[in-house]
Amino acid sequence: MGNRKPTPSITRKPKSMDMRAVDIRLALLRAGVTQADIARRVGVSQTAVHRIIEGMNVSHRIRKAISEAIDTPLGLIWPSAYLFGGPRKPGRPSCKPVERRAA
Repeated sequence: MGNRKPTPSITRKPKSMDMRAVDIRLALLRAGVTQADIARRVGVSQTAVHRIIEGMNVSHRIRKAISEAIDTPLGLIWPSAYLFGGPRKPGRPSCKPVERRAA
């Protein structure tokens, strides 16, 4: 049992490019804004804001409020979600459909 092979790196999830939760909290601290302040602005609970920062949930509205509070573009905080201009709505194509010409 002691001779187990390590898990191949192919099966591990790639590291995210997103800003770490601790860095977001530090930026909020430097800006003098609390999670509760953001929650009041957006009309949600402090727990909801915490879950967004930790990456447990996704909410464009809360992410935008965090982005504005720390004066940092959304694409720099969460590039994995905003790399191509913003989050997609479920069920929508990720690119424009090809226009077909009548024959």
